[in-house]
Amino acid sequence: MRRTGGRRSPSWLPEPARPQSYALFWWWTAFLLPASTLVHSHVPALSEELYISCSWSGWEPADTSWSAAVAWISEILAVLFPGIPVVLVLCAWLVARRGSGRPRVHLWAAGTAVTLIAGSYTLSRVQSLLEPVPEYATCTVDPATLNEVSPARIALALTPAALVLVAAWTGLRPPPLPPRRPVPWRPILVAAALFALPVAGAVALMRLTPYEPAEPVLAADGTPRYALALGDRLTVVDLAEGGEPVTVAAPDPEFYQYTAIAPDREPGRYVASVTTAGDGAFGGRRSRIHRVDLDGDGGAVVLGQVGPEVEGMISDVAVSPSGEIAYARLVAEPGDSFEVGTTHVGLVNARREWSAPRGQGLGAFGDGALGLHWRDAGTLVFRAVPPKARSPRLVALDVRRPGADLFAATTTVHAMPELSDGLALARPGGERMLLSKSAAMDTWNHELLVLQPPARPRVTGSAFHAGCGFIAGFTLDPSGRHALVAVDYRAGMYQGDPPEPMCPGAPPYALYRIDLAPPPGAATPNPAGYSQYPDLGLPHRSVWEGDRPIGPLAW
Repeated sequence: MRRTGGRRSPSWLPEPARPQSYALFWWWTAFLLPASTLVHSHVPALSEELYISCSWSGWEPADTSWSAAVAWISEILAVLFPGIPVVLVLCAWLVARRGSGRPRVHLWAAGTAVTLIAGSYTLSRVQSLLEPVPEYATCTVDPATLNEVSPARIALALTPAALVLVAAWTGLRPPPLPPRRPVPWRPILVAAALFALPVAGAVALMRLTPYEPAEPVLAADGTPRYALALGDRLTVVDLAEGGEPVTVAAPDPEFYQYTAIAPDREPGRYVASVTTAGDGAFGGRRSRIHRVDLDGDGGAVVLGQVGPEVEGMISDVAVSPSGEIAYARLVAEPGDSFEVGTTHVGLVNARREWSAPRGQGLGAFGDGALGLHWRDAGTLVFRAVPPKARSPRLVALDVRRPGADLFAATTTVHAMPELSDGLALARPGGERMLLSKSAAMDTWNHELLVLQPPARPRVTGSAFHAGCGFIAGFTLDPSGRHALVAVDYRAGMYQGDPPEPMCPGAPPYALYRIDLAPPPGAATPNPAGYSQYPDLGLPHRSVWEGDRPIGPLAW
C-alpha cells in the first residue's frame, strides 16, 4: 500500500499520470502556427504582406484534363486550411478534459490532428503538380518558389504535426524518475568546440576569398559560346549546342523579375537588374542591381547587390570602360500606375541622376527600354523624345555636366524618321553604331542598320533583316566584330487557329550571329523583307532556335 493525498491506495494501481499542462503546452504551440496564418490572411493590414497572387497568359492552350480534379481539391482545401486551427483547439480541449490517465485519448487526438495536417499538405502538393504556376507568370513572389519542394517548406508545413506528436508523447510518458548522476557537459562542450572551430574557419575562408569568374568558353568561330538572354526569365543560352535555355535563379523571392542585363568589363561577368512585382504595372516597384558570373559549363552564379535599392523599375543597365554602372529607371505617374511619370538616368558609383518627364523608352507609351549604352568613358547614348521633337532621337549624355535635367545635359546624335523607332548600340571604338529600326507600332519587317560616323551619323546600309519577325534584342561580342540578334517570329504576322507564324518553317524564336567585319568576298545577301537601304551583305547564320521567348541579350 502507498499513501496518496492522505488516502491509502492499492500498490497495483498505475502511477499517477503526468500533469496535462505539459501536453497542453505543445498542443497550444501547434495551434499558434496555423492560427497565425489564418489571422494574417483575414486582417487587411497584415494580409497585404502575406497575400500571393499570380497572373499569366500564353499561346499554348491550357490543359483541361485535370481541371475538375483541381477544382475539387481547391474546394476541399478551402475547408481544410481554416479547419485545422479549429480541430487543434477541439483536440486540446479533449486532452484537457479527458486525457488524464487515458492514453487512448492522446492517441486519438494526435492521430486526428496529424492526419488532417498531413492530408491538407498532400492535397496542396497534388494541386501544384496538376496545375503548376508557369515560370513566366507575374506573381508577388518568385513563381519558381511556388512549385518547388524544399526541406524548409516541408518542415514549415508539417511543424504543427510534429508538435502534436510531441504533445502526445508528453502525455503518454510516465512521470520523471529521480535524477541520475549528472551529465558530463565539459567533455561534450570541448568535443563540440573542436568540431565547430574548423567548420567556422573554412566558412570564413570561403567568404574572405575573392570570387574570380571563370574564363569564358569560346565557340568554334571564336565568339563566346554562352549568352545571357531575357525572356519570361533570365536564361543562359548555349550558342554551340543549342537546346533548352537554362534558367538563372532569382537573388531573392521578392526581387525576382529580371528587367535588364549588360556585360561587365571582365569577360564572363555581367550585371543584371531585378525588380519586385509591385502592383503588376509600374506602381510599388523597387529595383536592385546584381552581378552575375558564368562558369566554364554555362552555369550562372548570382553575386551580391551592387549599389543601393531604388524606387521604380530599372529598364536598362550599362557598364563603362572604367567600371561605372549606369542605369535607367521608370517611376509610375502618381495616381496612375499604368503610365510612366518620370524617367531617371543615373550612375551607381557617382550616386547622381538626371530626370525627364514621362517615359522615354521604346514604344508608343515610352515604357520600354532606352537602349542605354556607353559610347566612351564619359558619354551615354540612349533613345529619348525631347520636348517638341516629332520623332524619337538618339541622344548623348555627358555624365560630367552638372545639373539634374536630363534634356539640358544631352545633345541629339541621330533623329529617326517620323513614324519610326528603334534602339542603338555603339561598337567599341565608336566607329560605327547599330540601330534596330522599325515602323511605329509595327511588329514585323524590322531591320538592323549601320550608322557611321558617330559624330553625325548617317545610315550606310542594312546589316540584317528579320522579315516577318520582330527584333526583340541585339548585342555585341566583347570584340565588337560580331552581333547577336534575337528574332521573335510570334510577334509578327499570324494565321490559323491557334495562330502560327506566317514565315514558312520559321521557329517561334531564333538567335542569329552576324559578322560585322567579314573578309573580302564573304558577302551574303539577306533576301528577307523589304528595306529602303542598301543591303551590306554581312554574313549571318542561325545559332539557336526554340520555343522559349528570347529578348534582350548580353554576350
